Amino acid sequence: MNSSLNGDRLCLRTQIAYGAGDFGPSMAGNTLMVFFFFFLTTIAGLSPALAGSILLVSNIWSALSTIVVGILSDRTQSRWGRRRVWMFCSAPILGLGFFLLWWLPPFQDWALFCYYLGAALLFQTGANGFLIPYGALVTDLSEKNNEHVRLNSLRFGFSLAGCIAALLLAQGLSYYLDEPRQLWITGAIGGVAIVVSIFACCWGTTEQRVPTANPVKLNWGELKLLLGNQPFTILMGIYALSWMALHITPAILPYFIVHCLELDTSAITSIVLVMQVTSLASLFIWEPLSQQLGKRTAFWLGSSIWIFGQFALFYLQPGQIYLMYGVASIIGLGMGATYVVPPSMLPETIDWDELRTGQRREGLYYSILMFLYQVILALGLFFLGQWLAGSGFQETIPGQGQILQPHSALVAIRQVSFALPVLAMLGSLALTYFYPINSAVHQDTTFQLQQRRVAASNSLN
Repeated sequence: MNSSLNGDRLCLRTQIAYGAGDFGPSMAGNTLMVFFFFFLTTIAGLSPALAGSILLVSNIWSALSTIVVGILSDRTQSRWGRRRVWMFCSAPILGLGFFLLWWLPPFQDWALFCYYLGAALLFQTGANGFLIPYGALVTDLSEKNNEHVRLNSLRFGFSLAGCIAALLLAQGLSYYLDEPRQLWITGAIGGVAIVVSIFACCWGTTEQRVPTANPVKLNWGELKLLLGNQPFTILMGIYALSWMALHITPAILPYFIVHCLELDTSAITSIVLVMQVTSLASLFIWEPLSQQLGKRTAFWLGSSIWIFGQFALFYLQPGQIYLMYGVASIIGLGMGATYVVPPSMLPETIDWDELRTGQRREGLYYSILMFLYQVILALGLFFLGQWLAGSGFQETIPGQGQILQPHSALVAIRQVSFALPVLAMLGSLALTYFYPINSAVHQDTTFQLQQRRVAASNSLN
């Protein structure tokens, strides 16, 4: 049994191994987040409407499969525990799916659409097999609130390091290769990194052995009981909206950089790199602030900085590359709070649920968070594609250069770059006002749980 669960501090080796698990998947996820929508419309030659449809269908599939994976991982019994066996088996599927997303097949129109849809579905299937058990693994490693914050900080530290590595790789390859070959090689390297980092995490961590005498069932009564957990229902909105903003901002940014600021596509990588390096550095600020000021206050502060950065972005004019770097730094600083705070709230709601029901349902809870996030993200990306298509945006024909976009498309890009992230963050901030768990409440919850476990142990003896 993990030493942390017996009252000792979680060892550094386990903390680092847990965090390292997200390095390769984040290399893949960041490349996908920044370049994939742009790739589909400007290199592969799909219309924004079809590209948006691919992201809608694949993310809806991802949302539905999260619930299944969450429940099955809660029920799983193996010598590897409940979570790591899923992570181990999903690694090659995730790596292969990511590689296939960047290949340019000799297809056109609907055949091309079907190929990328199939590759996206394969990738999302592998991603859920990893992400749901990986996110739930936190509470199987430690029950201490401060260590939840530390594990999530290390996770997103490695996550951002993976994002930065992907951007540096793309930047280096851009000096020697054209964009299609650059992304194809990035896909191959990212696929290998996925497998290596997930295997390293599985090898370096040890799960708590949790009894599964009362397996979770997916039915209306169970769902009503789960949704009766008020902190969790509020966290669903906080998490889904803030993480939609976190992922949709880089997806829109390439369009803003190329078409509104009239910069070369090579500027995309360097600007996003500045944003994510700042996010990584800011983790060393937001972790202690969340412990000293409270998670809610730290999240409010970070989100306010981010929203200010989006306002500044809206007013940038063509050619203002140095101001763009400054705005990217401000946005990255605010994003850091979103990486740290909402994920570290989940263990609190799981403890609250255990005190209320007597069950530990980490996988189910994390899968529901991911379900709602995936649905909202899918709708946001689909809306982005439809907004661009309705504005007259012209996709690039493969083999030709960039097309001069009409004024209506430029206005639409500027509007959506501002509106989608800001509205999502404002909604997330409004929900934090109603979140009822603070440090004192969680300490009382864990104390009562410990007392209950001691009493149960004594009764067995």
